[in-house]
Amino acid sequence: MRLSKSVLFTALLSLLFISSANSHSTKQVDNWLEFCPNIQLCFDGPTSLQPTDVQMIDSLAGQLENEHLTLYYDLGLYSSKFTELTSAVKKPVVVNGHKGTILIVKNKMALTIPHVSDNVRFSMLIEFKESLQQEKGERIFNSIKFNL
Repeated sequence: MRLSKSVLFTALLSLLFISSANSHSTKQVDNWLEFCPNIQLCFDGPTSLQPTDVQMIDSLAGQLENEHLTLYYDLGLYSSKFTELTSAVKKPVVVNGHKGTILIVKNKMALTIPHVSDNVRFSMLIEFKESLQQEKGERIFNSIKFNL
């Protein structure tokens, strides 16, 4: 009886160790954090994204980049409607309670939200340096939170 309890305990301990080892490896692969360039806007992205210098005129705008993608965002009166993406596939979406459109063409994904508050609209463009990673782009878009 004592031997069977020892074997059972060892088996359960081994399963617990294997289970926790697998959960740690998932977290390491999936390193994301919340970027809040201003109190009015937050979104999730890979931890490797780094801000680059951009000139802002009248908006909350910025650019983040890593070895896989470049991300541009603009919250303001003149944010892009992406009219130049004429051949894009369009998909309606609701982000943080606001109706918008995702546009997909080649290695680019864009999000435009025409009305966030008053005269404020929002746009975000993700340019993937290799092939399109739609799941990653949608994850970023769906994580956007406005505080206006």
